[in-house]
Order: sequence, then structure tokens, then C-alpha cells
Amino acid sequence: MKFLVPMFLLAIAMSSFAQTAQKPAVPRYNPAAESVYKGTVADVRHPQCPVSGGVGTHIIMKLENGSIIEVHLATTEFTKMVEMNLQKGDPIEVTGWKTEFEGVRTIFAREVRSGNQTYVFRGKDGMPAWIY
Repeated sequence: MKFLVPMFLLAIAMSSFAQTAQKPAVPRYNPAAESVYKGTVADVRHPQCPVSGGVGTHIIMKLENGSIIEVHLATTEFTKMVEMNLQKGDPIEVTGWKTEFEGVRTIFAREVRSGNQTYVFRGKDGMPAWIY
């Protein structure tokens, strides 16, 4: 019995370490590399997202040059709170940081403009608005 308890604790610790080691690091927003991207909404999705820490709202955006890119906005709860109402085909302008995350070309949005609406998801320092 004395042997089983330490082995059980070791197994739990190793399992926890393996799960932690497999999680990708969430990149820190880089305001110095921010740019403005123009295009249209190709799709709006609500996947489980490690960046927002739960179910997030993402836009699949067709850029002016015809390429497609995923745009991370915020938690779905936050986008509902700010009454974001973007639809397929809407022209948008995204201010954010473009990088690669989990093997996908991605823009982490600070702000999205559509028509006369502006939705702000991060402060100018890059801190997420949904965690305040």
C-alpha cells in the first residue's frame, strides 16, 4: 500500500505535466507591429479559443488582395455585450497584429470598423477589453 500511493501521485503529476506541455502558448499582442487590413467578412465563427479563454468570436476575412485570414476578436460573451452585428459580405477595416497562431495566419484585432460602427476589442497597449 505504501508503494501504491506515491506511484499514484507520480502518475497524476506526469499526466498533468503532459497536458500542460501540449498547450500552445498564447502570443502576447504586439502593438508596435499593428497594421490596418481592409476586406469583407467571409464568415463569423464561435470556436473554443485559447486566446479569449473560452468560446471566442472569430471572423474569416477576405482581404482586398483575395487572400483569406482568420481574425480573433474577443469572447463571444463580449461581442454580444457590445452588440457586434457583422454579417457575411460586410466590408470591414481591422486594426490589429498579424501573426501565425497554431499554424494559421491570424490577425489579433484591436478594433474593427464596419460602416459607421467601431468595435474595440483591445486597448492601445494590446490588453484585451473583455478581461476588465
